[in-house]
Amino acid sequence: MDVEHGDVWEALRPLCARVMSVPTEAVVPQARLVADLGADSLDITELEAASEELFGVSLRGTDKTGVSTVGDVADLIVRMRAHAAHGPLAR
Repeated sequence: MDVEHGDVWEALRPLCARVMSVPTEAVVPQARLVADLGADSLDITELEAASEELFGVSLRGTDKTGVSTVGDVADLIVRMRAHAAHGPLAR
């Protein structure tokens, strides 16, 4: 796990625990958002909004095909941040 991914994970873990009302210990990379953590559509929407605020990237409108675990969410955030850093408006 690189530094960027580690930083995202350290911030995402307690965020997921809070949004889904589960113990932090239950939030592991392989935990499935719906099947393991009990997320519903409102939880997913709240997680997207909180991620946007916390990480500075918008997950709304992105292709979330294959995003089913907490680790997948972390990977998506890392990719979105990298894309934003190298996009046409990056400084």
